[in-house]
Amino acid sequence: MNSFYGKDFLSVDINEDDERPPKGSRTNDMNNGLAPVDSSEVSAGNVDDESVVRQRSMLKALWSEATSTTAFPQLHHQLHHRHTNASVNNDLGDYTRKGSTGSHSFPSKRRTSTGKHTRNSHLHYSRSARIAKRVWLAAFAALAASSLIAVHIFLYSVLFGTNTNNNKGAEASSSVVQYLAPEDQNAAMTLKEAHSHRLKPITTHPIDKEQFTIRMNTWHRNEQLVLSVNHHAKCEGVKEIQIVWCDSENEPPNEILHHKSGKVKVEKHTINSLNERFKVLMDPPTLGILSLDDDVLRPCEALDAAFIRWTRHPERMVGFDVRSHIVDDGEEGSKWKYGYMSTTESSNRYSLTLPRASFLHRDYLDLYTMALPRPMYAYIAQHFECEDIAMSFFVSSVTDGKPPLITDYWAVKSMVKLYSEEKISGGKDHKAARDKCVNDFGEMLGLKGDGLVDGVDVKPLQTGKIRHKDSFFGYGAEPEDWSKIDPQSVKSQNLQQLIETMHHLQTLSGKERMTWLSERINEASMEAKKVGMIENTDEWKKRWKG
Repeated sequence: MNSFYGKDFLSVDINEDDERPPKGSRTNDMNNGLAPVDSSEVSAGNVDDESVVRQRSMLKALWSEATSTTAFPQLHHQLHHRHTNASVNNDLGDYTRKGSTGSHSFPSKRRTSTGKHTRNSHLHYSRSARIAKRVWLAAFAALAASSLIAVHIFLYSVLFGTNTNNNKGAEASSSVVQYLAPEDQNAAMTLKEAHSHRLKPITTHPIDKEQFTIRMNTWHRNEQLVLSVNHHAKCEGVKEIQIVWCDSENEPPNEILHHKSGKVKVEKHTINSLNERFKVLMDPPTLGILSLDDDVLRPCEALDAAFIRWTRHPERMVGFDVRSHIVDDGEEGSKWKYGYMSTTESSNRYSLTLPRASFLHRDYLDLYTMALPRPMYAYIAQHFECEDIAMSFFVSSVTDGKPPLITDYWAVKSMVKLYSEEKISGGKDHKAARDKCVNDFGEMLGLKGDGLVDGVDVKPLQTGKIRHKDSFFGYGAEPEDWSKIDPQSVKSQNLQQLIETMHHLQTLSGKERMTWLSERINEASMEAKKVGMIENTDEWKKRWKG
């Protein structure tokens, strides 16, 4: 019996032993070796018992046939065997009722010479054949239906292009549903459309070459957030500071909601994801965006210098941090791994930057949200990891594989890190996760040089040289030569003054340059140092170690 239904599905418990009458049965059976029985020895009670046995045996055969799709040849052989036995050995036949007394007469058991079936045996066998036929027809119909569905799915994927880099992978699809907002579950733009997108020119509105908007990502670090906003709001080049607030359970601190500078706005998000730092809900007033973490401070001069570099190359990212991808040709083929700053600087080559402090065009925020392959987008949302690698690689993929640009070396080294008790990237699996992101993202965006991706021939990711002859200024690919930049080429007095300062620094000694830089760093960190948020200072030791 089919194990799917279980033994209790029938009211009669049928087992394999019921296929044969018990040894004490008077029923003639060639398999049990009993002699033929004379008709005079057969009573009505015995016939009833024997009929039940035969009915139970036939019911078992019918049930096995109706619930099995694999044992039909064997079952047919069994039914044929019964049919032969019945023809050769005996036939109880039909009994006839006589009169009103209920007396019965039975034909005596005899060996038939013609080999014909009785009517009941023939009916049972015909019914079994019909059931078998119906079961086979049902199985064939199910197979045909599943094949038709598979064909439809294949045709849909071919006609509508669902097998693209933006939507591939069943694992990614489940991640999309679970971790993304409904409007972000499907890419609104293909990579091909992103590659052909033309950035809005920064020459249309004067403000786009004079000021920029800071978009600051934050999570449960209110003290660091307030210190960072207080400092950066003082910079003349900052038009507005947008706080990307993803904590739906808590309100931003009052110092942020009602900041005295008037430059601060809070952009509240319903989804807690690192992708949200690039998802614009509040239109920025400028095309120049400085993506900034809440625990990083830099002198205003460093921000202005990087901004000027960006306005001269608005299609590129301009960052403060250098990282690299390392090609590992192992037994399993070529794999990319993540290179930390120490590895990157020792090789003097880099290929990506980190949006914890980077300038980029406002359009790239929308392109990231709409066109980034959904497996990448879902992975970042699920694992809270690698949005910085994704953005850097994404911009490189739409700019012919060029690496991001880096600001001057002095500006890179001007960073002030605010202390935090909990380290985001301190987990033991952090390196393995970064390796996976670099390898998989590079492949999905076509930066490995594997050919067409979503209909676009993407050029392989290039690397740039880090250090140049001038150890104070030139840093990264295509370094800026300040001596060739005319202060009058910009309208902002603040930027004109910065260009003149750079010209002056070029005439100073290395020691004098470092003195100037130290003064800028001290100004930027003054408030944070007082409250013990600069690690290893006396104030910090007193607050956290005393």
